[in-house]
Amino acid sequence: MPTLVLAATAYLALAMLLVVIVDNLVALFFREKPAAFSMRRSAVERIAAVSRWYGRK
Repeated sequence: MPTLVLAATAYLALAMLLVVIVDNLVALFFREKPAAFSMRRSAVERIAAVSRWYGRK
């Protein structure tokens, strides 16, 4: 029984390692453009804008 638990744990660890490796390889080929990040406004900026808008009323 302990051998089965050890084998299952090793199998899951190797599967997770494979997922991380494939994820990093995909990230190398499909990088996001920096312009996409600058176009998005953060939640804090939106809250500050709404606060200023209501402060002017």
